[in-house]
Amino acid sequence: MDVRRYLSRIRYHGDTRPNLENLRAVHLAHILAVPFENLSIHCGEEIVLDVQLLYHKIVVKRRGGLCYELNGLFAWLLRQLGFDCKTVSAQSYRPVTGEYGPEMGHILNVVRIDEEDWVADVGNQCLFRTPMRLAEDQEHTDVTGTYRIQREGDMWFLQRLSHQTKLTSDCRKATPGGTDRDVKLETKQWVLKFKFTLQERELQEFSNICKWTEKRHHVYSVRTLCVLPLADGLMTYMGRNLITTRYEDTRVSMATTGLESDDDILNVLWDTFGIKLDKHLVVKD
Repeated sequence: MDVRRYLSRIRYHGDTRPNLENLRAVHLAHILAVPFENLSIHCGEEIVLDVQLLYHKIVVKRRGGLCYELNGLFAWLLRQLGFDCKTVSAQSYRPVTGEYGPEMGHILNVVRIDEEDWVADVGNQCLFRTPMRLAEDQEHTDVTGTYRIQREGDMWFLQRLSHQTKLTSDCRKATPGGTDRDVKLETKQWVLKFKFTLQERELQEFSNICKWTEKRHHVYSVRTLCVLPLADGLMTYMGRNLITTRYEDTRVSMATTGLESDDDILNVLWDTFGIKLDKHLVVKD
């Protein structure tokens, strides 16, 4: 396992001293280079939470992974660079049901720098891009939105400022097989994303919930997914669609293009995400 090769994988060639500026830079580089994806589940590949196997998959094979894989390997990188890093578990909030997902359903890293803790998460699909200070009521804003952390006793809660939206009247056909819609942002409210404690965990402790995710997760076990953030948006492959999202101040534009054949999907995975699969991908319509 080679730190320099890992840094090359995320296209990071800057300073690596363990300070806040460099943590932010490495974190952002990782998010922009390594996709969140569940393709192993739909290729019949076993996911094993071993850092050497994760290194081979993400760095050598240039794949992405689930949150357990991405944040698990990222913790190894941070420690190799000299950061004081510990891994913790989180529970995602499901607004449709008003309930939390399973315990340890998400994994985070908490990095201590100059007596302050920072939440690092390179496996969150489309949330904050740089680490958040672990402090109550301090707003953190980037291209994806505005966030804050609340606390009740030993429990911490990550919230995102949500905008109630409606489509503007200029919805229009963009390309054959695709649609383009502009979204106007209206009212605002804080929406819970996940909760977590600072109890330290070992990566192997997430093995059972990772297996559960492979077999029973309401999205990941059912539909193929690959998400790669852009500097100003997001590329999302899901099922038989490629979705391009752009953030534009208080507007979000989205374009969806249908992928008719399996070859179209494989071409998108390579051209857009840099992923070449070794095994057959089973796509469920």
